[in-house]
Amino acid sequence: MRSSFIGDGGNGDNAADMVAVQMLDGDPLIVRVTGRLLFDTLTPLADALAAVDPKVHPRVILDLGHVPLADSSAMSLLVRTRAALAGTGGWLRLAAVQPMVKSVLQITNLTWILPVYRTAEAAAAD
Repeated sequence: MRSSFIGDGGNGDNAADMVAVQMLDGDPLIVRVTGRLLFDTLTPLADALAAVDPKVHPRVILDLGHVPLADSSAMSLLVRTRAALAGTGGWLRLAAVQPMVKSVLQITNLTWILPVYRTAEAAAAD
């Protein structure tokens, strides 16, 4: 397991802006994220996803159970990640999506390309 606990939105005093990313090796690769995914806190997740080699890990599940909020920059990152994975025959699935994040996905009509599951286990089993 690799972990990255970086990203405070430029304000190291504000624990609410911390983003933590844990990557659990396997097939599919599970990426657990904690924190608000906003334009100024997105770097840890962007770095973690950039490190994923789609040829090695073509199937990725993002566990968003501890992500209360995500903005358009986060949605853009998810779409780019999905495109990279799909280019090698893989996929990106979202698990444990919280209500505000799910609302953004639905409003932007992204649920048709970013399937949402109750749990990471359900996403892996489908």
